[in-house]
Amino acid sequence: MSESYLGAKGGSGVYQAIINLMPPHETYIEAFRGTATIYSKKAPAQKSILIDKSQTTIDKYSYPEAINLCCCAIEFLENFEPENTTLIYCDPPYLHETRTSNARYEYEMSDEDHARLIETLKQLPDNVYVILSGYKNSLYHGLLYDWWSKEFQAMTRGGVRTETVWCNFEPSDIHYHAFAGENFTDRQRIQRKAARWANNFKNMPKAEQQAVLAAMLDI
Repeated sequence: MSESYLGAKGGSGVYQAIINLMPPHETYIEAFRGTATIYSKKAPAQKSILIDKSQTTIDKYSYPEAINLCCCAIEFLENFEPENTTLIYCDPPYLHETRTSNARYEYEMSDEDHARLIETLKQLPDNVYVILSGYKNSLYHGLLYDWWSKEFQAMTRGGVRTETVWCNFEPSDIHYHAFAGENFTDRQRIQRKAARWANNFKNMPKAEQQAVLAAMLDI
């Protein structure tokens, strides 16, 4: 997927940081999908819905295995009734006050639109998890003061910027083990450790393997 798309999340360390926060879910919704990089990198859900106002973007970055909707994401979420445990990832256009370039989205959002989106997200049922990304700003700070948040570094057209993710839950269960870790070094450490343990397990006699598996299942 092309990083020339404004706000795309395909940069090294960006999509990993977001996916690493995801709790287990049956339905996945990516509002303001753009290139849908997060969707394309994460483990698949039973049902996935990708939303964007731009039919051009949907046609260019098509995912036939998902439900692709060309509509207003805010209106969709205002009328959304979850059937099961759902995760919504929202990556709306950056607030104008936070931008360092003159690049523009095909469909922009006003501060009032952002406030409407946040109020909609806050009113969703308890079985809906939300991850919202953007740059720190006073509007989000005021409306999301009671949400869990975390900052991470992202490479953009204008250089390295600090992005923030806000969650209506406190991340705990890792959704996709391949991205476990706080940063590249930590992810590399965990992957090496996992590979070492897997190799040790592979070299055990069958009886020892079964004993180890039984002990793990009791944890």
